[in-house]
Amino acid sequence: MEEQPPPPPVPLLIVVARILIVSGMSISGAGAVFFFVGGVWQVGLPAAGLTLLFLVLMFLVERAAA
Repeated sequence: MEEQPPPPPVPLLIVVARILIVSGMSISGAGAVFFFVGGVWQVGLPAAGLTLLFLVLMFLVERAAA
């Protein structure tokens, strides 16, 4: 059985984008939950929207990395 060559390394910009997107998504998601529990819907809804934006960005970055 032949060994397959290792996959090429992931570009640095993709790695940085993944880190920033995951960090932003976690902070905005936590903020949304925090404000929803506190009853501040005017801030919680934009934070939830940011979470969805970061989720879409993650799909786009992963598609570009493939």
